[in-house]
Amino acid sequence: MHIGLVGVGRWGKKHLSVLNELKKANQINRITVIDHDEHALSKVTTADEKLLDVRGLNADGVIIATPSQTHAELAKSLLRSGHDLLVEKPLATDLNAATQVMNLAQQNGRLLYVGMLLRHHFGIKKAKYLIQLGQIGRLNSITYQRKKTHPNHSDFPAMSQLGIHGIDLACFFAGEAEPTSTIFETSHEKGLASFFFPQGISAQIETEYSFSENISKIVLTGEKGLITINLQEVQGLSLHQNGFTKHIPIQPSTKPLMLQTKSFLMEMKRKKQGDDWSHFPDFGASMRCLRLLEKAGILEEIIRPN
Repeated sequence: MHIGLVGVGRWGKKHLSVLNELKKANQINRITVIDHDEHALSKVTTADEKLLDVRGLNADGVIIATPSQTHAELAKSLLRSGHDLLVEKPLATDLNAATQVMNLAQQNGRLLYVGMLLRHHFGIKKAKYLIQLGQIGRLNSITYQRKKTHPNHSDFPAMSQLGIHGIDLACFFAGEAEPTSTIFETSHEKGLASFFFPQGISAQIETEYSFSENISKIVLTGEKGLITINLQEVQGLSLHQNGFTKHIPIQPSTKPLMLQTKSFLMEMKRKKQGDDWSHFPDFGASMRCLRLLEKAGILEEIIRPN
């Protein structure tokens, strides 16, 4: 399988590392890296092919890891040329462009993955399973915290930099429901979002820079217990019931970016074999997240550095 990677900046390098691991494991056989920055491209030593432009690229699938404002146009171009895509979040910086990308994927019969990375985290999947089993009773609230010790060096508010996965996971654990009420309080260093869902579940997303410690966790509180997931780790989660805490290990402890890429490759394989396949997340979930961000007035500010 031949995979193209567009963008070898900060996040693109992480993708390239994963692709090289997968190549060593014989899960892909060729990597093409594309970046218009010749200097950045010259530093890449592990690709089979290096290009300055996506025109003429002939890969099975492509990962887009460029600045956010370029995602939609690149995606449309690559869908038209017959590629399956994994696009880093956000899919686009406005709803109209995102709709155009989704429509093109459907019209051309191409696979479209959006990089909602933490949906692939084993701890997140295990927590969803435990809730389905009734381990904490009815889910009442969701709290997502992402805090950093360093200041916000970007020009954009804290929520746009740290809170997007939290918004997505809140809706994920609420059964992909649309919140009936949303409140956003945003500043450069701090951000708070509160959601209320029709089934009575509340969610709070807390983001902050220049905090006393680095925190990345989600707490799921039910009527008879709670689940805590430390998202900085991949080993497991904690289940709290009746005054006791039980650590539930998860094996293998694979990082979410690797899990996401493997899932993308597996779905491409299923599609190629003529089996049932699906976009990820489904288009409704992708559009819902963008609508919430637009409502908060921060959609245009979500910038992933190249």
